[in-house]
Amino acid sequence: MKNAFAKSAILILFSLVFAAAGTAQTNCDFTRKTAPLLFNLQIGKSPEQVQSVFGRNLKIKIKKNGERTFFQNYIKKPAPESVRGVRALYLRFFDRRLYQIEIFYEPRFDLKTLGEVVNALASPLNFSVADWQIKNNRAETKCGEISLVADYVLNPRIELTDETIRAAIGEARAKDKKRIF
Repeated sequence: MKNAFAKSAILILFSLVFAAAGTAQTNCDFTRKTAPLLFNLQIGKSPEQVQSVFGRNLKIKIKKNGERTFFQNYIKKPAPESVRGVRALYLRFFDRRLYQIEIFYEPRFDLKTLGEVVNALASPLNFSVADWQIKNNRAETKCGEISLVADYVLNPRIELTDETIRAAIGEARAKDKKRIF
């Protein structure tokens, strides 16, 4: 009887541990959650889905597979309403799927420090501020294979990246470089 009770207690303990681990993993799913600072974009979206976020203000034309980058800056002219406050925007695609979002902002009254940027991202993504690693005016967190980086060198900058795809692209570039030489 004591042996059966001990086995049951251990089984319940393991169940609780695995349930907690599973809950922690789903809470940080950056591919399903959105944030206003990221224009509610998500990793894995097609160019057409991304275009629908911005409407007619941006013309995102990614027709071919492979590595493609959409870049737009607003240094000489002001940004349109759908991207107000943005200095530059990089949207990187691989095989017609968004794998990296990088946004450079103009100075903003609501984002004066790196801490304010981290708080503005953590809240809508339902991610704890304590999970960020902050070093040298750069904050970074990782959820599975998705990394989120924020820094404040001159102005706020945010980068959301699927690290698996970035690594695959890096390997392909290295192979191409070896073929040239």
